[in-house]
Amino acid sequence: MMRPSKAEKSERMPLPSTSKSFAAYSSRQESRDHVPALWDHRDRFIILALTLLCAFTRLYRIGRRQNVAWDEAHFGKFGALYINRTFYHDVHPPTARLLIALSEVLAGHNGTFNFKGEYPPYVNYVFMRMFNAAFGITLAPLAYLTCRQLRMPVGFAAMAGLFVTMDNALCVISRFILLDAPLLAFTAFALTMLACFYRQRRQAFSAGWWRFLLMTGVSLGLVASAKWVGMFAVALVGAYTIYELYEMFCDAHVPVRVYLKHWAARIVALIVIPLSIYMLAFKIHFMVLNRYNNSANFMPMGFQTKLIGNPISQQPYDVETGSAVRLQSHVSGAGYLHSHTHQYPTGSMRQQITGYGYADGNNLWNVQRRIAAEDVDGMRGSAGEAIPGPIGHGDVIALHHNSTNTYLYADTGHEAPVSKQFKEVSAVKADSAEAMRRNMLWVVEIVNPEKRMDDGHVHPLGTPLRLRSLLGNCVLMASGDRLDKNWGWGQAEIACSSSPDARTQTGSKYLWTVERHINKAQKSVNLGKFMSSSFLRDFAVLNRQMWLTNNALIPDHDKHNVLESDPLSWPFMVYPMRMVGWDDASIKYLEIGNPLLWWGSAVVCLLFPLQVLYWLVCWRRRCLSWRAGEFRPYIEGAAILWGGWFLHYAPFFAMGRVTYLHHFLPSLYFGILFMTYQVYFATSWYAPRSTRSVLVILSAAVVGVFWWFSPLTFGWDKPIKDLWGMEWVSSWPVYEDKLAL
Repeated sequence: MMRPSKAEKSERMPLPSTSKSFAAYSSRQESRDHVPALWDHRDRFIILALTLLCAFTRLYRIGRRQNVAWDEAHFGKFGALYINRTFYHDVHPPTARLLIALSEVLAGHNGTFNFKGEYPPYVNYVFMRMFNAAFGITLAPLAYLTCRQLRMPVGFAAMAGLFVTMDNALCVISRFILLDAPLLAFTAFALTMLACFYRQRRQAFSAGWWRFLLMTGVSLGLVASAKWVGMFAVALVGAYTIYELYEMFCDAHVPVRVYLKHWAARIVALIVIPLSIYMLAFKIHFMVLNRYNNSANFMPMGFQTKLIGNPISQQPYDVETGSAVRLQSHVSGAGYLHSHTHQYPTGSMRQQITGYGYADGNNLWNVQRRIAAEDVDGMRGSAGEAIPGPIGHGDVIALHHNSTNTYLYADTGHEAPVSKQFKEVSAVKADSAEAMRRNMLWVVEIVNPEKRMDDGHVHPLGTPLRLRSLLGNCVLMASGDRLDKNWGWGQAEIACSSSPDARTQTGSKYLWTVERHINKAQKSVNLGKFMSSSFLRDFAVLNRQMWLTNNALIPDHDKHNVLESDPLSWPFMVYPMRMVGWDDASIKYLEIGNPLLWWGSAVVCLLFPLQVLYWLVCWRRRCLSWRAGEFRPYIEGAAILWGGWFLHYAPFFAMGRVTYLHHFLPSLYFGILFMTYQVYFATSWYAPRSTRSVLVILSAAVVGVFWWFSPLTFGWDKPIKDLWGMEWVSSWPVYEDKLAL
């Protein structure tokens, strides 16, 4: 969109002016740039009309499909687990899932349905979907309010709300029990609050300024705790805040005291409040989910012992010679110290030692104290005989693998199979010559035990261990790598680090905990009374595990998945997504957007950097035709909207995880508003007398296209071949999946 010539200036619609300086902003300028009165009769009527229209599109025939659809199987089940108060793990923060659980509680669900197949009569799935759709309904009025705050007149702001209402993809994603509708609603809310705060920036520390600054912080807490995609909204607000603070820093008229007050206000509102809301969501999550499930195995032992029905609290207290133990690595995903009868294909070619994530008999090791701690320095005592008694710090032990009759063995003469900087760890037969060597002896070093277990002895759950090879002086570790699937079944690599630093390290890769202790000669005690639990630690561990689980969602390029798509294909909607089965008898839903909105917003957003480049060239050549005070109001609003589109889209190119079309929807929301913004300014510059025609033609076209694709939005229950004219692009999987193998 280029700037009009000087001859065209007289026909343009007037734009508000803006002074450069915060401090120099006069009262008359304040009145012109103040927040518009959004609650006059026109605004109230349009907001009501948009809300009702959006409600119709989101609720029309919402209960038509009586079967669980797409990811309702996951998120509906998560809501049921909240009702049952059973712990579970997911890659997303809990706020949106808690809202789904709330909808199930209000619907009277008892938590017994597992969200597979057809909904039973006792599950009010229609109410649950309507509850979720309510978040999608808010998009239209929020879009209108945002555009009004960005100086768009009533007609164009209403058109933006209509566009959001009439996008098929935004509509269909709001009609099911998913996380996306709350995410979109909170994203739109954050943008609206940012726009309101932006318009209040000249009235610093006024009641309105504080109200919208604090509400911006609240919105960021909500969107970030719904899905991590919400962090892109945080980035947008952060970028705007940096711009504002930098501008004030460069303004000599702003006193230092006032400038520091701006910093303090933003730290409280935009950091403390969002972080508090984010953490509060996890606090509620932990409070509700108080029953044990094996998905809690990665959580700290103290947390697990507080869960009702956990299998680890009741165990014998003292680990001693003859005890059978299951050693769990502190590395997330490494699992338990494990061995089986298969050999390494390289190195010593002895029996493998791996990390395995599930409890089975091959994870059990018999502990034998061979040298007491006080005898280690002088090497007194027989390494070939087990010494009765408890295992303590500094004792030398041997670990006997019960199911294969082997010993854990460190061999510094061979490299680890994957991580070549480390040494190999293997298992040797108990009756072999290797079993008589000191390579199979390990020094026990207790690291940061629980305070109530800090007696120098090894106990289950509360005494993290570092195991150092007596002869090789290397430390047993989980390297973080995976063995080859062909011979190691993708299990975690266990190795030995001979680095001098490893002998004093307390990092997770070097630490092990006795997660299970079996000793028939001892009575079990309640270990929970010895264990402590910290919310901050639990919060950090869970978020780290969410990060690792997200990164583990890697697409398999050898297999075709009809749900997956590449970010490069999203703006032009190259491959819409089938949300359900596609047989003739089923009710079919396609996540397909309104092509006019997707393609139009893509073109406008992709061309905007060239538009800015053109202006920079004109500015350097001193032929830029902007009037005084005219450029800033335009470019600031454009930067907010285009910045939101870019920040919600570009990061997906750097992600290694699997991606889906619905990941683009927050970016699309910004794109639709930015396209409307550009249309408004283009009309005001080039065709101010055609404003009504532009509004009518564009609105009618978008409504018409929405209606054309509405059968795939509201559900098509006939053979798909009976639905004519839906495949505008050859790659669209309407009639057949073009990429199916």
